[in-house]
Amino acid sequence: MTGFILTALKYILIILFIGFTLISFLSQRDCEEYKLEKTIRKQRVVLLLFHLLCSADILINISANNELEYDFTKTLFLLLAELAFLIVFSIIIPAFVEISAGLNNIMCMLIDIGFIIRLRLSFDDSIKQFYFILAGALVFLIFTIFCKRVKFIRNLTWVYCILGLGLLALVFLLSRISYGAKLSLEIGPFSFQPLEFVKILFVLFVASAFNKSNKFSTVLITAIIAAAHVLIQVLCKDLGSALILFVIYIFMLFAATRRLRYLVIGTGLFLAAGFAAIKLFSHVAVRVSVWLNPWADVDDQGYQIAQSLFGIGTGGWFGTGLFNGSPENIPLVNKDMVYSAVSEEFGTVFGIFLIILCLCLFIFIIKISIRLEMTFYKLLSLGLGLSYITQVFLTIGGAVKFIPLTGVTLPFISSGGSSLLASFIMFGIIESLYVISESDVCNERIKIMNGEINDIYGPANLSAYSGEESESDYEEDEYTDFGENSKEDAWADSEYDECEADYDVDALENYADNDLKDEYKTERKQSRKVNKIRNEDVLGEIVITKDGRVFRK
Repeated sequence: MTGFILTALKYILIILFIGFTLISFLSQRDCEEYKLEKTIRKQRVVLLLFHLLCSADILINISANNELEYDFTKTLFLLLAELAFLIVFSIIIPAFVEISAGLNNIMCMLIDIGFIIRLRLSFDDSIKQFYFILAGALVFLIFTIFCKRVKFIRNLTWVYCILGLGLLALVFLLSRISYGAKLSLEIGPFSFQPLEFVKILFVLFVASAFNKSNKFSTVLITAIIAAAHVLIQVLCKDLGSALILFVIYIFMLFAATRRLRYLVIGTGLFLAAGFAAIKLFSHVAVRVSVWLNPWADVDDQGYQIAQSLFGIGTGGWFGTGLFNGSPENIPLVNKDMVYSAVSEEFGTVFGIFLIILCLCLFIFIIKISIRLEMTFYKLLSLGLGLSYITQVFLTIGGAVKFIPLTGVTLPFISSGGSSLLASFIMFGIIESLYVISESDVCNERIKIMNGEINDIYGPANLSAYSGEESESDYEEDEYTDFGENSKEDAWADSEYDECEADYDVDALENYADNDLKDEYKTERKQSRKVNKIRNEDVLGEIVITKDGRVFRK
């Protein structure tokens, strides 16, 4: 009977996770508020049900198998504590703090998968990591609440640069070699990996630099600083983090300048640097050799990746079930090989949908970037999203032998206090950017309707261009014309008629002169055309010319 229950739980958990992933994609739709809230509630129900069933699975295994070295009571209390955390983080916090509930729920699911798989691998480690989760949640709230209120962070370009290079220099000079690389600093009984936080500082530096200018001089300076970051990490033999910074810089450079040649040059430099690294660094050559043929030295250098592949293969499509696999045979399974443990005991289907959920989270971040008006915030969101998805790609790609191993952890799922704290900081900033993106749209609409000039969001602000540029200034640019007699103009007319009773009638009664009434109607119609364009999630500046025409550059 116990075996039947555990088998049923295994399949139910897979179905629940697939359902959660699909619901998470639906939560990104632009739809009515009540429909979105309904989707968010479904996410939360599936999330909590997933944790409860995983908890039941673990407790049944502990009670039925005396060979497992787990204390039933302590495990029960830990699982209840984790459930309480999920309730607070997914339900209570969004009720009092303005954040994206959909994005927050995806975070919670990844955290919960980390809860379950870490507890499966080691009870002591799961207790330690739970404390880091609590600390990370506090840091997350701090960054979520205060980042959107602090405007000067976009002006600290060289502060980010100095802090990032300083931390890297400390690691290079003071860190001990661990697993073949210099990764962490030790302060008394504690150790932390500054490289996890350098990635965030680097994104802030690049976003701040290109917020001021995207001229060639800025490109040259940022390229030199980026090269310094990457070079120090190569000297520390942390090739995974070096690759993450390289990818971040190349794509942020392309987004800031919109020049394809930088992307092409960056790709060429990446290939050249990879070839040179194989020739110059013996440990890189070993990793590439093991990646190409781990079976040639399966008892030594190829042991980790071989055990990873054995584990994934043993799990099959639907997994062995919790406590029925042997993920502990994989070296560093709780860190850079955690995906192998998940795939072995939850199954390859579960692992595939975990990748899809990570992609869903990345798409969420990119949508936030598109909605933001200011260059700094737009690039910051893009850079953090790239950092996340590149880290996911390197971790999972290494575990399944798609790419050589890099030693990078999987955010929120792998063990590691520095990794968890850095991930919470990253998503705290992203949540604050979500709030800014929402307020950008709302504030612009209010200012346009009131005819006020608001320049707090920089040159991308509509009112900064209103009445100051002529159509001839944009003849050489590609733009969408929403001028007179266009479909958008007809749409604005009809939309004006529908909403006139809501807020225009009282104002119209104040105008005795028909010319003033016509002018008022024109302003309202223009505002609606602008709002329609802004809701399209398309890159490019919106410009209002002197003759009242609206353009998307």
